[in-house]
Amino acid sequence: MTHLDRILAGRIYFEGDFIEGCVGVSGGEIVFIGKEANAPSYDEKIDLGRLIVVPGLIDIHAHLRGMRLKHKEDFLTGTCAAAAGGFTLVLDMPNTDPPTNNHLRMMEKIEEASDKIVVDVGFYFGKPENRRELERLLNTVAIGVKLYPEDYCGSSQAELAGMLKTVRESGRKIVFHPEDLSVIKENRSKYPAQLKGVEKHGFIRPLEAELSALDLFRRLSEPGSHATHLTSVRSIRKARGYGFTFDVSVNHLALSDEDLSSMGSICKVNPPLRSPEERSMLVESVNRGEVPVIVTDHAPHTVEEKSATLYDEVPSGIPGFETAFPVLIDMVNRGFLNLHRVLEALTKGPASFLGDAKLGGIVEGNVANLTVFDHKEEWHVEPEDFYTRAKYSPFKNRVLKGRVKATLVRGEFVFRDNEILVSRGFGKIYGFKRS
Repeated sequence: MTHLDRILAGRIYFEGDFIEGCVGVSGGEIVFIGKEANAPSYDEKIDLGRLIVVPGLIDIHAHLRGMRLKHKEDFLTGTCAAAAGGFTLVLDMPNTDPPTNNHLRMMEKIEEASDKIVVDVGFYFGKPENRRELERLLNTVAIGVKLYPEDYCGSSQAELAGMLKTVRESGRKIVFHPEDLSVIKENRSKYPAQLKGVEKHGFIRPLEAELSALDLFRRLSEPGSHATHLTSVRSIRKARGYGFTFDVSVNHLALSDEDLSSMGSICKVNPPLRSPEERSMLVESVNRGEVPVIVTDHAPHTVEEKSATLYDEVPSGIPGFETAFPVLIDMVNRGFLNLHRVLEALTKGPASFLGDAKLGGIVEGNVANLTVFDHKEEWHVEPEDFYTRAKYSPFKNRVLKGRVKATLVRGEFVFRDNEILVSRGFGKIYGFKRS
């Protein structure tokens, strides 16, 4: 049997259960799972004691910024934050400055990221400027297209439908943000132009806008598109009925509009946080196994930007990499969430979305991407200690029970005991693979 680079001994999440044993790694792959006594020879043993080893977490919806938005986040700080949160692969959104909607910008983004990232990163592209640019983008490693409400709530829907057909036929993903701009614009017009504060955010962007957008997008796209950060069980039912895949964000599982009322702009996200009742039903949907993917929607801004006074000047977004998994584990510890459902939605579910059989499970032959956590350790959330540039959080000063202790990418420790252990550029660009 193959000689191993190292073995990790601990509590292994294997085939939906926790076993006492070890994972053997060689050449960046998992090559052994079982008792140490049965393992091949190895160079190094890492004894993790009672720590839990799970497949490397995957986030299919994040904003790493970079380009002209480096003051919010860059590819080094963003991926260090991802590693500290247990994420081994993250997919970056295209609403950058400039937007990633043509071949040149995609290649510039890949070049900028390549020598900075410490975990693996994939990219979506935005609505292409024209069909020629679409064809050129489909010749890159891009995972697919991400569409925002302004991209599909308009008069050029016939042209867009044709583009989406081409994307679908290429095997790429079609991901969309479901909110109907016509509903939002009508509701925004009911309030003063110089609206102060964010208390009306949920009224301006109600659940009805989300439900209406699902109807609208179904008329544009065949089944198989992906609706991101759904906020309600009603949305989930409608998405499933239309044949869409979907995800739910940690924000909408852990927070409600009561947090928006108490904390203000720090909790402004799109789509908005919903009522405690909607949040509770969403949590139960996870526990029933109805949510295949959970995302962070890591969306960093500066503290100064989030401190703006006027509603329209406050950017939407919460930095989530470093708190997402601990918040969910804390909810498990408090009896609100099922641990197995959470783990599946952060590993197997995203890997299935990507169609990548080498990720998402501790299986011999899989890539040795692993996340190690202590489900009992309590820690105090202090945003000033985050790796992300965005030093704020709605979970500030909260004591969470559950903490990431290590993150391994291709069998190498990227993060361990609050330290980044690899050089910038260790991460790889993850992309679409042509069969």
